[in-house]
Amino acid sequence: MIKADLSEPMYFEHDMSINVSYGHYYSHFPTHWHSYMEIVAPLSNDMTMTLGNETYTLTKNQIVLVPPRSLHSLTKKSPVPCLVLQFSNMLLPQLHDFIAHRQLLCCQPVIDVTDPAPFTDNPLDILVKMKGLFYSDISFKEMRLYEALLHFFIVIGEHNYQIENSLSAQKTPQQKAYDRKFDGITEYINEHYTEQISLEDLAAFAGFSKYHFSRIFKEYYQMSLPEYITSLRVSRATELLENPELSIMDVALQSGFSSLPSFNRTFKQINNCTPSQFRKMFDHFPG
Repeated sequence: MIKADLSEPMYFEHDMSINVSYGHYYSHFPTHWHSYMEIVAPLSNDMTMTLGNETYTLTKNQIVLVPPRSLHSLTKKSPVPCLVLQFSNMLLPQLHDFIAHRQLLCCQPVIDVTDPAPFTDNPLDILVKMKGLFYSDISFKEMRLYEALLHFFIVIGEHNYQIENSLSAQKTPQQKAYDRKFDGITEYINEHYTEQISLEDLAAFAGFSKYHFSRIFKEYYQMSLPEYITSLRVSRATELLENPELSIMDVALQSGFSSLPSFNRTFKQINNCTPSQFRKMFDHFPG
């Protein structure tokens, strides 16, 4: 885990599903991943985070949402204050609203609280409030932390919903019809990505030629159909790699890959490490 200096030691309440830590952290925290979700708020302008294949130079007005099983690292020129919140991956997905609106709640990894589109509350203030709750002796502490965490995601969701509605109002009737078609296509792919999915079948379902479907699909997802299916398979593989009883071959087959060499090659292209290396970097949730 991240190490803190003596200014304010980081510790975990082992019987709680939410952890908040604050401190002046060391200048580098190497690439790692964990099964829980993490929210990072740098309290200075001197932090760089690599999340997957993207690198972000962060300011004190930004918050980073680190999804479960995502490779990430932190680099700072000197020890700087940072607020880190971690919570069980099973805490929010139990809520129907979170499942239904997951894309809306977590569509962007970096949240800028100075965004021109207003927030109903400052997300950073909510995290600071959670830090105060965590280090207090207040009654019903875990329930209050959970309430604040829900408030945080409601604020993020309302903000993103406002932006989405603004963009939707500018769409033509044809674009809205495409949206409805691709919602159904996305649902089908998400349910069957471990199977063989044919471009021809999806194009016919949408009522497009293969060429037109491929072009529109790439406009929607910023990647081709094979790339999208591969991303889902690799994401599933990262979940399965948490289970030490599954061999790498088992993980490959259960994720939809037909061979181990193909799985290893594709996984490394996306995560910059092999499945075996990824498994070794696993950082268990404390407690």
